[in-house]
Amino acid sequence: MAVVVRLKQAHLDAMINHALEDAPVECCGFLATKDGAVVSITRAANTEASPFRFNIDPREYLRAERAMDERGEVFAGLYHSHTGTEPKPSPTDIRAMSALFGPPHVHFVIGVADRDHPIARVFEIEDGVATELDYEVIG
Repeated sequence: MAVVVRLKQAHLDAMINHALEDAPVECCGFLATKDGAVVSITRAANTEASPFRFNIDPREYLRAERAMDERGEVFAGLYHSHTGTEPKPSPTDIRAMSALFGPPHVHFVIGVADRDHPIARVFEIEDGVATELDYEVIG
Protein backbone atom coordinates (compact mmCIF):
# COMPACT_ATOMS: atom_id res chain seq x y z
CA MET A 1 0.00 0.00 0.00
CA ALA A 2 1.19 3.49 -0.75
CA VAL A 3 1.48 6.09 2.00
CA VAL A 4 -1.08 8.78 1.24
CA VAL A 5 -1.20 10.65 4.53
CA ARG A 6 1.55 11.87 6.79
CA LEU A 7 0.62 13.14 10.24
CA LYS A 8 2.08 13.75 13.67
CA GLN A 9 1.26 11.47 16.59
CA ALA A 10 -0.57 14.44 18.15
CA HIS A 11 -3.01 14.52 15.22
CA LEU A 12 -3.62 10.78 15.42
CA ASP A 13 -4.10 11.10 19.20
CA ALA A 14 -6.57 13.97 18.68
CA MET A 15 -8.80 11.80 16.47
CA ILE A 16 -8.58 8.83 18.87
CA ASN A 17 -9.31 11.01 21.91
CA HIS A 18 -12.30 12.54 20.14
CA ALA A 19 -13.62 9.05 19.36
CA LEU A 20 -13.16 7.90 22.95
CA GLU A 21 -14.77 11.04 24.40
CA ASP A 22 -17.86 10.87 22.17
CA ALA A 23 -18.43 7.10 22.43
CA PRO A 24 -20.90 5.50 22.19
CA VAL A 25 -21.90 8.21 19.67
CA GLU A 26 -19.78 8.31 16.50
CA CYS A 27 -17.48 11.31 16.34
CA CYS A 28 -16.50 13.12 13.15
CA GLY A 29 -14.21 15.84 11.94
CA PHE A 30 -11.96 17.29 9.25
CA LEU A 31 -8.31 16.94 8.26
CA ALA A 32 -6.27 19.74 6.74
CA THR A 33 -2.84 19.53 5.12
CA LYS A 34 -0.04 21.86 4.16
CA ASP A 35 2.93 20.74 2.07
CA GLY A 36 1.57 17.18 1.97
CA ALA A 37 1.26 16.60 5.73
CA VAL A 38 -1.68 16.94 8.12
CA VAL A 39 -1.37 20.19 10.05
CA SER A 40 -4.76 20.39 11.75
CA ILE A 41 -7.65 18.27 12.95
CA THR A 42 -10.99 20.03 13.42
CA ARG A 43 -13.77 18.40 15.39
CA ALA A 44 -17.27 18.54 13.96
CA ALA A 45 -20.64 17.92 15.54
CA ASN A 46 -22.38 14.69 14.58
CA THR A 47 -25.88 15.97 13.87
CA GLU A 48 -27.17 12.38 13.97
CA ALA A 49 -25.91 11.91 17.55
CA SER A 50 -25.96 8.21 16.71
CA PRO A 51 -23.74 5.23 17.54
CA PHE A 52 -24.38 3.92 14.02
CA ARG A 53 -23.89 6.86 11.64
CA PHE A 54 -22.65 10.39 11.42
CA ASN A 55 -23.64 13.53 9.57
CA ILE A 56 -22.02 16.96 9.47
CA ASP A 57 -24.05 20.11 8.88
CA PRO A 58 -22.90 21.55 5.52
CA ARG A 59 -22.61 25.00 7.12
CA GLU A 60 -20.10 23.60 9.61
CA TYR A 61 -18.10 22.14 6.73
CA LEU A 62 -18.08 25.53 4.96
CA ARG A 63 -16.92 27.32 8.14
CA ALA A 64 -14.12 24.79 8.61
CA GLU A 65 -13.06 25.06 4.97
CA ARG A 66 -12.95 28.87 5.17
CA ALA A 67 -10.81 28.68 8.30
CA MET A 68 -8.45 26.25 6.53
CA ASP A 69 -8.20 28.62 3.57
CA GLU A 70 -7.38 31.53 5.88
CA ARG A 71 -4.57 29.49 7.45
CA GLY A 72 -3.23 28.43 4.05
CA GLU A 73 -4.28 24.82 4.59
CA VAL A 74 -5.96 22.41 2.18
CA PHE A 75 -9.00 20.30 3.04
CA ALA A 76 -7.70 16.72 2.93
CA GLY A 77 -10.58 14.60 4.15
CA LEU A 78 -12.69 13.43 7.04
CA TYR A 79 -12.53 11.17 10.03
CA HIS A 80 -15.19 9.43 12.04
CA SER A 81 -15.38 6.66 14.59
CA HIS A 82 -16.93 3.24 14.80
CA THR A 83 -17.78 2.53 18.40
CA GLY A 84 -18.85 -1.10 18.13
CA THR A 85 -17.82 -2.37 14.71
CA GLU A 86 -14.67 -2.87 12.69
CA PRO A 87 -12.92 0.38 11.68
CA LYS A 88 -13.70 0.34 7.99
CA PRO A 89 -16.25 2.31 5.98
CA SER A 90 -19.74 0.83 6.20
CA PRO A 91 -21.99 0.66 3.14
CA THR A 92 -23.70 3.83 4.46
CA ASP A 93 -20.32 5.59 4.79
CA ILE A 94 -19.34 4.56 1.28
CA ARG A 95 -22.61 5.83 -0.23
CA ALA A 96 -22.28 9.16 1.58
CA MET A 97 -18.59 9.71 0.87
CA SER A 98 -18.28 8.48 -2.73
CA ALA A 99 -20.17 11.36 -4.29
CA LEU A 100 -18.69 14.20 -2.26
CA PHE A 101 -15.29 13.25 -0.95
CA GLY A 102 -13.55 10.93 -3.37
CA PRO A 103 -9.85 11.09 -4.20
CA PRO A 104 -7.68 12.92 -3.45
CA HIS A 105 -9.57 13.14 -0.15
CA VAL A 106 -9.01 10.45 2.48
CA HIS A 107 -11.18 9.11 5.24
CA PHE A 108 -9.92 7.89 8.61
CA VAL A 109 -12.07 5.46 10.56
CA ILE A 110 -11.20 5.22 14.23
CA GLY A 111 -12.27 1.98 15.89
CA VAL A 112 -12.90 2.19 19.62
CA ALA A 113 -14.90 -0.99 20.24
CA ASP A 114 -11.92 -2.01 22.41
CA ARG A 115 -11.33 1.25 24.27
CA ASP A 116 -7.92 0.05 25.49
CA HIS A 117 -6.72 -0.66 21.95
CA PRO A 118 -8.16 1.89 19.49
CA ILE A 119 -7.42 1.31 15.81
CA ALA A 120 -6.99 3.99 13.15
CA ARG A 121 -7.28 3.07 9.48
CA VAL A 122 -7.37 5.30 6.41
CA PHE A 123 -9.28 4.77 3.18
CA GLU A 124 -9.90 6.29 -0.19
CA ILE A 125 -13.52 6.00 -1.30
CA GLU A 126 -14.28 6.08 -5.01
CA ASP A 127 -17.06 4.72 -7.20
CA GLY A 128 -18.65 2.84 -4.31
CA VAL A 129 -15.43 1.13 -3.23
CA ALA A 130 -13.34 1.78 -0.11
CA THR A 131 -9.65 1.03 -0.56
CA GLU A 132 -7.43 0.90 2.49
CA LEU A 133 -4.26 2.97 2.30
CA ASP A 134 -1.26 3.53 4.53
CA TYR A 135 -0.47 6.52 6.68
CA GLU A 136 2.83 7.54 8.21
CA VAL A 137 3.33 9.05 11.65
CA ILE A 138 6.06 11.68 11.39
CA GLY A 139 8.19 13.46 14.01
